[in-house]
Amino acid sequence: MFQSTVTPATLSHRGLRARASSTPATPVRVPLVTLDVTVPGTSSATGRRALHAALGKNLRLYVVTIDKRNERITFRVEVVSRTLDEVIGALAGALDRAILGRAVESMVRSPA
Repeated sequence: MFQSTVTPATLSHRGLRARASSTPATPVRVPLVTLDVTVPGTSSATGRRALHAALGKNLRLYVVTIDKRNERITFRVEVVSRTLDEVIGALAGALDRAILGRAVESMVRSPA
């Protein structure tokens, strides 16, 4: 009649695959700083260049307002992998006439 073709040798080869690591990887959490920065001027290009020079590549910028009457631009700045103290120190050293607004530090998962 019907006979099984499964032998102990085939069971060991077809068993569950072992995971690459025995412990699951824990996500790396890094700081995310979000703050508002107001700089003098009416062109966002100049402010963007100054902020990128001060804070580097882990920076996201959004223009919040352009106040032509008072000649000011407000940016929402998001910096990954730096603490709030590091961000404020970099901005204070690079931008002498910037106004720093509300600042929030949180933790996010690092991109894989």
